[in-house]
Amino acid sequence: MGAIDNLNSASTRRQYARFRALETAPAATNTAIGRDGMEVYDGGVITVINGGLDVTGTATISGVLNASGTINMTGDFTATGSVNLNGPTDIAGDLDVTGPTTITGTLSVEGVTTLKNDLNVTTGGKIKVGSSMTLDPSVSSGAMVFSNGSQVFTDSASIQVFKGSSVCQIEDGEARLQASGGYVSIRSSGVFINGLTAAPGGSTPNVYIDGMGQLYRII
Repeated sequence: MGAIDNLNSASTRRQYARFRALETAPAATNTAIGRDGMEVYDGGVITVINGGLDVTGTATISGVLNASGTINMTGDFTATGSVNLNGPTDIAGDLDVTGPTTITGTLSVEGVTTLKNDLNVTTGGKIKVGSSMTLDPSVSSGAMVFSNGSQVFTDSASIQVFKGSSVCQIEDGEARLQASGGYVSIRSSGVFINGLTAAPGGSTPNVYIDGMGQLYRII
């Protein structure tokens, strides 16, 4: 003869209550995951709504980490690959860069800048100081060019200060001051003047200039 369960017995009511609790309990509530871990696969997603995710150990992401909100970091940040910053970047503390740094866009520095090593400007670049002075390597063999047309430049043999038709030129063995009307040249062999105005009549001569323009004193 088969046994008949008495649904009104105390043990049956307790078992039903336990089954009911299992059926209606939220999934993974108060759940601990051991060494075997937990796997979410086949496009599954873990969604946290109005909650938080606390990681005391290590979080490893092999794919892509997308963050559309704010990322706050209080510890060290180490990046061994490329770092792409597409928006504004504010750095309130010290920034130490020990490796090469490449900037393809415009760099604006509003504070004081101190260089403790060389500044190399390559591929025909210029250095502009304000709106009136430019260091331009494309002029002669390099020149300091001013907005009023003046230049300080060098060529293969000399360095010159140039404005309009007037030039102050220094080269190895000679210094020359030249304007449109003539020049004064100082060499190891003497002083040469070209373009002198004739002395008025009755003047007592006290210098002599030969046909090469060399100046002599008459004693």
